[in-house]
Amino acid sequence: MLLGIFTILYIMTLAMQIFVPYIVRETIVFGVTVPEQNVKHRALAIAKKRYAQTVGLFGALILMIMFVFYWLLAPSESVQGILLLSCLFGMLAVSMVLYWFNHQQIMKLKMREQWGMNIKQVRAVDLTARSRDEILPWPFYVVPIGVTVFLIIFTILHYDQIPNAIAVHWGPSGAADAWQEKSYFTASALPLIMLMMQCMMWGTADSIKRSAIRLAINRQQESLESELKTRKFMSWNIALVSYSLTGLLTMLQLSNIYPSMADGKKLLPFFMTFLILIIGSVLVYAWKKRQLRVHYKGNVVSEVMDIDEDRYWKGGLIYMNRQDPSVFVEKRFGVGWTMNFANPRGYIVIGLPLLILLLISIFSF
Repeated sequence: MLLGIFTILYIMTLAMQIFVPYIVRETIVFGVTVPEQNVKHRALAIAKKRYAQTVGLFGALILMIMFVFYWLLAPSESVQGILLLSCLFGMLAVSMVLYWFNHQQIMKLKMREQWGMNIKQVRAVDLTARSRDEILPWPFYVVPIGVTVFLIIFTILHYDQIPNAIAVHWGPSGAADAWQEKSYFTASALPLIMLMMQCMMWGTADSIKRSAIRLAINRQQESLESELKTRKFMSWNIALVSYSLTGLLTMLQLSNIYPSMADGKKLLPFFMTFLILIIGSVLVYAWKKRQLRVHYKGNVVSEVMDIDEDRYWKGGLIYMNRQDPSVFVEKRFGVGWTMNFANPRGYIVIGLPLLILLLISIFSF
């Protein structure tokens, strides 16, 4: 069962990696800004196709190796878990190496042919866009927090019936495989971790809502519709993650309070459902992003182009722009959003909850 479910997750992740170049904006190719005047350059189409084919080939090869090693050299559950995760990260590592190679090649091509050198750069702004924003309001993110607060109170009220050994880790089969001595802190550690993660997701959603709405100067209406719907779907995705995480960790906490629920066969479906929901929601978001993508039928003939922000993107992956008040911006390669590492507010939204999570883990586990 574990192999079957993991195979499905692996294939879903591989499919997303293969199609990433066809999901992001056409004016962003392997993390490099491409002027609309050059989006149909033959070298770009070749690079995308070659990347997709190579990732698909290596991904299939790693999957076959995973099957062979799983049946022949992975007798124990822990070894099986390590093998499966190693194959997944191996596939992701291959895709990142290919991304970096193509990023360097496109950068060299852009410099060699001097794309956008003699074109005026303009930033498009629509002052009415904010009034049309459909990002989920804050109460959607507060509800899981309320559930967690109630769970902490419930745990304290039922402290006496909790076993002396509290589960703090669960293996691939869904059964607990590590325990800690009971105390009020260790008994409440899991809900506290859940609370920090919920706050982080709420802060992320709020920061995305406050982020700039970026328009294409020569496709303003199309890009506005794409931006608004992308932001809406992203907020739904974050809310789904928050609710799914709340459901899973609530079940794990209740299994500590009621030992009869701690059977791995009972908990494993919750783990698998959580993983499928998370990866499935990312795939749906990617599919929607692909549908909303602004398409260019040919090279644009125009005297203006969008602002080239390559200097703010380190390797096309890490965004650092002190002049941009946005805490989060869309990734240039991949699915979702990334932090503006030059904005101090991002370290409060993400860094502070992560620090608290680390401290809870150290003192409880």
